[in-house]
Amino acid sequence: MKIAICTVGSTGDMQPYLALALSLQQAGHAVRVISHPFHQTRFESKGLDFRPCGPVVTQQELNDLLDRMLAMRNPITQLRLLMTDAFFADGESYFHAAKAALVGCDVALIHMVDFLSGEAAAQLGIPRMGGILAPTGIPTAYAVPPPLPNLGKWLNPWAWKLVRLSLSPVDRIAHQFLRRLGGPSITVQMFHTLSPQLNLIACSPTLAPTYPDLPTNLEVMGPWILEEPAYTPEPALAAFLQKHPRPVMVSFGSMGGTRGPALAQVVLQALRLAGLPAVIQSGYSALSADEVPDNVCFVDFVPHDWLFPQAACVVHHAGAGTTTAVARAGVPHVPVTFLADQPYFADQLHRLGIAPKSIWHHQLRPQNLASKLLEACTATMQARAKSLQATFLSETGNAKTVARIEQFVRDLQP
Repeated sequence: MKIAICTVGSTGDMQPYLALALSLQQAGHAVRVISHPFHQTRFESKGLDFRPCGPVVTQQELNDLLDRMLAMRNPITQLRLLMTDAFFADGESYFHAAKAALVGCDVALIHMVDFLSGEAAAQLGIPRMGGILAPTGIPTAYAVPPPLPNLGKWLNPWAWKLVRLSLSPVDRIAHQFLRRLGGPSITVQMFHTLSPQLNLIACSPTLAPTYPDLPTNLEVMGPWILEEPAYTPEPALAAFLQKHPRPVMVSFGSMGGTRGPALAQVVLQALRLAGLPAVIQSGYSALSADEVPDNVCFVDFVPHDWLFPQAACVVHHAGAGTTTAVARAGVPHVPVTFLADQPYFADQLHRLGIAPKSIWHHQLRPQNLASKLLEACTATMQARAKSLQATFLSETGNAKTVARIEQFVRDLQP
């Protein structure tokens, strides 16, 4: 069976789809990944067939775009910018490349915001499934997306109507663009598109619960986990961890834009106030400092499944992938949120008792971050995070998803 995996976004968005692609390949299926050229090397290094779509974009250009988004406080305005200047930038080229790459595939699994690949698959008549990394946008009577307050089962549906109305101008931009491509053959609603047949939620049901009114075409699989090879740390990092066991870990992934050094200064001042050692991952925003205290170590890429279990707590942006990795490590979180689904995951972590209340990036100060660090290091929160670790480790969704995709294809056969 030839399966296409179509996905967009940052490295954090790619990681789960890379994990699933490898699991499908190991199960004997031919897998073709369709996405931005930025991710080509990572997938091809794992032996996967990768088809690049759209323009070649540099990390500096991505950081500049993120700067512009983070300067906006209105999430609707952020999404409008993301759609026009990222997803639909050179969108016709992306669409035609994706459509050509999809030819000959038996089925496609498409990220819920990959509108162009979704339209291409629909026009080709290829059966498609949706991929969901965060169920925050799924309407339910039992909850509402943050920062809206939960109004209860009878009033929450009205809150969802307000969300749908607020996002309708952004959805219209998508439909107008898809009309230029001969569509729309798909429906974009609340900044995502789903398959009418089957959508797979790749998230921990403990971390991101679903509810009794979940539509029947949505199914919870559990997170897609990438098994990394054994890792040997650089001697400097190994020596640091021996001298400073269980330090704070800091990892903001793709967040921060071009403000990495300024963000690093806030973190360093907070660590000094809290009196805690730390390992700081530079990440794509290049967290760095000219003067580094003896109890702080800056590193580049280090696998999270090796690094995080050695932490006292992890300061992170509450993206889907990093949140899952910290939860599986069994240590508390200190969420600093920037955009998208991050406030949702931060709220869930606080609900579970494994994180303090989150801090918005524009409200981040040395004093409030230091306070959150000390809260995360309390015995109560440490014990709670450790007690949930076994549950999170048991929720790997790779094998379950492979079996569900195989069943989906069998059900399509006459």
